[in-house]
Amino acid sequence: MRVSASIVFLLVSISIACTGYAVFADKAWYGMNFDYPPESNIRFNVAELENGRVFTIQFFNNDRMIWVPTAGMNEHGIFSSLQYQCPMIEGTASLSEDQLYIYQLYSRAVSSCTSIDEIERIIESYELVNMYDLTLHTLIADLSGNALIAEAGDGENLITRINGHWIVMTNFKNADFINTPPDEIVGVGDERYRRALAYIEQHYSSFGLPEAIGTLEAALNTDPVWSTKASMIYDPMEGTVYIGIDGDLERIWRVSMDEGIIETWSGFTKERSTSVREYGITVPEMRTWI
Repeated sequence: MRVSASIVFLLVSISIACTGYAVFADKAWYGMNFDYPPESNIRFNVAELENGRVFTIQFFNNDRMIWVPTAGMNEHGIFSSLQYQCPMIEGTASLSEDQLYIYQLYSRAVSSCTSIDEIERIIESYELVNMYDLTLHTLIADLSGNALIAEAGDGENLITRINGHWIVMTNFKNADFINTPPDEIVGVGDERYRRALAYIEQHYSSFGLPEAIGTLEAALNTDPVWSTKASMIYDPMEGTVYIGIDGDLERIWRVSMDEGIIETWSGFTKERSTSVREYGITVPEMRTWI
C-alpha cells in the first residue's frame, strides 16, 4: 500500500509542539494544548460516525484546502492526542500489509475503539511506522485508567504505558526515557513536560476540573511562533469538552457531545450557544463571542 503524496503533505506541518495528558483521580480527565503557527485556522466539531459520536480539534491545511484532525475523544471515553515527535527520523513512503502509520492508529482509536485492550490488539497486529518525512507519536487513554504512548521503533513497536495515575506527552521520544527522572529528560518539550507533571503531582489529591485546566495553564507554550492556540479539557464520564483559545484559560467554552452544542461557560458577559455538528465552529468565529 502506497500512501499518496497529498496525505503526506497534509500532515507534514502537524504540531511540532503541543502537550497532552491523562489523569485518573476520582474520575478520568484528559487534556491537550494545541500549539501551532497563527496562519492556520482551527475548528472543533462533533461528528456522528458508525460507532458513535467523536469530538475532534482540526487545523486547516491552506495548501490542500482540507481539515486535518490532531486530537479527539469518542463517546466511549477513548481519548487520543497526535503530536510531533522529535527528533525526526526517516520513515517509509509505502506500507506493507502488516504495517500501520502512527496517525492511522490515532484515527482507529477515536473512530472505532472502546478500550485500550482493543488498541493493544491493533498494535499487536501491526508494525507501527512513521511516514517518510513526518515523525509522530500518539497518547491514547480510556475510562478504566489505562493509557499508553505509541511510537515507532526500528522494526518494533515502542509502547510507554502509564505507570501510576497519570501520563504526559510532549515531543521528545518517550521510549528513550522510561523510568528516567524528569529532571534528567532532555528533548523538545522537556520543560513543558516537567511543568505539567509537577502540577499534576502537586494537585492530584484534589484533582478536578480546575486542576485539569491548571495543568494546561502550567504547560502553555509562549513561543512567538508555536504558541498555544487552543486548549481542551475532556471529561469522558460526562461526554463534555471544555475549550480555551489563544492561550486564554480565563474564558472557557463547553461542548456537550450528546447534544452537539458549544456554549459559553465561564468568563463571558453574554451567554451564547450553537451547534458544532457537521461543519463545527472555528476559532475566528469563537473570538466574536468575546
